Amino acid sequence: MGQWGLPAAARTKSNIGVVVPKCNIYVGFSPGDTMEPVETAERPLRSDAQESRASLLAAARALVAEGGMEALTVVATAQRAGLNRSTAYQHFRSRDQLVEAVSAAFADELRATFGEPRTIGEQIEFFVHYFRDHPDIARIWMFRLLTDLSTGAPGWDDYVGALERLARSSRSQDGIDAEMLGVIGMTSAMVWSLMARQRTSSEAEAQAETRRFARELKRLFLFGALRPERWPELVAELEGEGEGAAGA
Repeated sequence: MGQWGLPAAARTKSNIGVVVPKCNIYVGFSPGDTMEPVETAERPLRSDAQESRASLLAAARALVAEGGMEALTVVATAQRAGLNRSTAYQHFRSRDQLVEAVSAAFADELRATFGEPRTIGEQIEFFVHYFRDHPDIARIWMFRLLTDLSTGAPGWDDYVGALERLARSSRSQDGIDAEMLGVIGMTSAMVWSLMARQRTSSEAEAQAETRRFARELKRLFLFGALRPERWPELVAELEGEGEGAAGA
């Protein structure tokens, strides 16, 4: 028996490998005394592990929505998901890894959601209502923008890129700072998403106030960044919304 606990003949015919559960990786070594690593491959998560990860991410979103990023820890997430902490740590070894995973999931969701074709008025309307209905996403955007300027919030680059294309178009005013315009629009929408329910006592009132907020945001874009004569449909939309609000 050699140092591997196997006959020498056996050690010369096959590699030795171990599975590291927490990393979900197969680590292989060459036979012999040098323990030189051989090519490794990441194994896909088993179905039960996939279910556990999905449950943990859903629990993390709920914690963020209710208590902000301060409430997000691996242990709290495990408790919320009804899993033991060792299972949670197999997926996320630290809070930072958990935050990264939640951010990545949000980024994928945002790209799919905001990539759908809409007019600028529809996009602003959708944007404001989306954040109000998803406080978990609003909170993690604010957290990432305030704490990690090197990577920004999930989807931030896509958002600023769209504004840069708008700023370069003939339908916009000259001299627009697309990034700062994005900061103004984003921060106001995110803060509103957390204020809306605090200002009113019913969902219907919160929806009505969110429509008012979206209308004023469209007005700021139309008369501050765009050329109104090139956006007749947005002018008509604002005029119609103003008449509706006056008659309400």
